[in-house]
Amino acid sequence: MEKSPVLGKDECVVASHEVLFETSDVAVCDACGAALPDEAAADDAASGASGRGAYLWARGDEIRREEVPLCASCACAIGMSALARWEIEEEEG
Repeated sequence: MEKSPVLGKDECVVASHEVLFETSDVAVCDACGAALPDEAAADDAASGASGRGAYLWARGDEIRREEVPLCASCACAIGMSALARWEIEEEEG
């Protein structure tokens, strides 16, 4: 068994599903992971605007909606992709 370059021989690491639910003080884009400016800096036009995305899913009779932060580039790319797909749907029928 090879020794890991990160962990020593006698070190042990435990991971669980709790890592998935950790919150961070720094907001990051949900699509690309880029750090987003804080709310105060977001009001400044020079800092670049950020957007928000929404996940919407249903299970049985329950409908859930979750809002996530997006950087300006990802918000624009996702919005334009959705618009293009809508246009294709309209042309097909």
